[in-house]
Amino acid sequence: MTWLTDEEFEPLKGLPVESIVDLAAELDIVAPDDVDRRGLLDQCIGALVEHAVREGLPFSKYDEDDLAQLAAEDLAAIGRLQGLAGTVTVSAILKQGQRVYKTFEKRRIDHPIPLMLPMLLTAVARAARSR
Repeated sequence: MTWLTDEEFEPLKGLPVESIVDLAAELDIVAPDDVDRRGLLDQCIGALVEHAVREGLPFSKYDEDDLAQLAAEDLAAIGRLQGLAGTVTVSAILKQGQRVYKTFEKRRIDHPIPLMLPMLLTAVARAARSR
């Protein structure tokens, strides 16, 4: 499935392939020798949703603006991934996400999921909505 819009993919074209492959590896996706950036990122978005169902998504205070810019239905979808019920707020997502973030920091300070998530957030929310 294609999750990224052309507009969302445009700034990601400049990402080093290694960063995308690193994210894919963390999500248990084996990258092919000849990497199709968009295709691999789309696979990663689907895998991020599944990862979020199991472990939640890592957010820090620096993600507040990105979350606040999401449409209400996207914010609700991210909240559901975080295990939140009822009315979802940015602060509730951040609170839950900061707990998850701490576990990522313990494993690896430069973990690709928290680093790449802000760039993929809208597409992840769209994928979560379609779940």
